[in-house]
Amino acid sequence: MLDAYQHSQDGIHASLEYGFRLKEKRLEFHPGLGYRFTFFKEGNYSREDEKYGYFNAIDLDFNTSIYPFDFGGDCDCPTFSKDGNIIEKGFFLEVSPGLAYQTFHREDATFEGLEGVLPATSSNLAFKISAGAGLDIGLSEQFTLTPLFSWTKISNEEWKYIDDKGFDAILEDQTYLGIGLRLTYKPDPKHRRRY
Repeated sequence: MLDAYQHSQDGIHASLEYGFRLKEKRLEFHPGLGYRFTFFKEGNYSREDEKYGYFNAIDLDFNTSIYPFDFGGDCDCPTFSKDGNIIEKGFFLEVSPGLAYQTFHREDATFEGLEGVLPATSSNLAFKISAGAGLDIGLSEQFTLTPLFSWTKISNEEWKYIDDKGFDAILEDQTYLGIGLRLTYKPDPKHRRRY
């Protein structure tokens, strides 16, 4: 049933990440654990007051960034300290494979044939992949602000609603565009412990 509808989505995605990089090259890794909450509305209907439902998810992502204009890297230091202009030292491409434990909640509705079936909730584990680009802007020696743009694809999964009603569906072509900000903190090397 759901594959017959188009969903428009708005929501938020927040995550905590840990960053590290290769020693001699600017290939950086930011594994992260995140939470995503997305409202959706089916595009086949025009009632503005109808609420259709939401997704929420726990995401585990392995973000990998490559800096094509500064791949050799001039130092293992924050963007603020690197030589070159902001595009050369801060622009990167990113790919992010990951897993998402998603819950899909479908609100009640008055559509014919769905009486007694909705509301319904279903959960599953899905694979995801994101591709995007960003720009590191060094605010200080310790802080970097990064605007990001990304495209994300989530694997097609079968969503079990209410088995005795036979109301199962596959959400196909789960994709979304994201615009966000990353704030990175790099401790001052003078204050790091040495073992």
